[in-house]
Amino acid sequence: MLSSFTAYCGEKVVHLFGKWKETKRMKPDKTEISYKDTIHIQFLVGNEYVFQKQGGFIYKGTYKVSGSDLDMGARGYTILERKPNKMVLQDEGGIYQFEIDNSVTTAASQLPKETPAASVGSIDQMMGHWSVYKRTSDKTLQQVDYTRVLKMIDITGGSSDGKLGYLYATRDADNAPSWYASSYQGQVLYCDGKDKRQFKVLKCQDNELIMEEDGMTYFFKRFK
Repeated sequence: MLSSFTAYCGEKVVHLFGKWKETKRMKPDKTEISYKDTIHIQFLVGNEYVFQKQGGFIYKGTYKVSGSDLDMGARGYTILERKPNKMVLQDEGGIYQFEIDNSVTTAASQLPKETPAASVGSIDQMMGHWSVYKRTSDKTLQQVDYTRVLKMIDITGGSSDGKLGYLYATRDADNAPSWYASSYQGQVLYCDGKDKRQFKVLKCQDNELIMEEDGMTYFFKRFK
């Protein structure tokens, strides 16, 4: 399982990771109350989450964290406390204490399990044609620059001109990529072309490629 600790970028929380189970619920005045609909939350790569109240529906979506505010779309919380093994959230209805959930027999085990991402040590693992099927951002985008947002990647491997592949923006013609991959080191894909870009490769397995650049996470599928 991914580390449950929260990563920071300055004062801004970037990602939450791990599988959490509610262990205590209180009224806004901190009076403890009993409950049976235990909340289970799993935070995944790419700012995705899975939310379930025990015995209820499973909800999936993307989340954003800014300061102490956790925005999960249809629901929002204030983060009161956050430690490696403890998290306390609050909304208008009450205060919810969570701990890391390592169980395999509770309702949380029914949540989709994320395959641990293996290290991508070589660009050879990324060979092929990849198309974006989803993207997420760690912040709200006021507008999308379609001259920079990627739509597909072709990783071709070494060639006489030193280009390892090509990256296409949404508005690029299929024969006119804006960037080419120039090198791959330390799980970072370095690109040249219209300008220089660097993509952190988070995963390349199970026919899925995930890369991140400046808070924008791209999810690709490979088509032969």
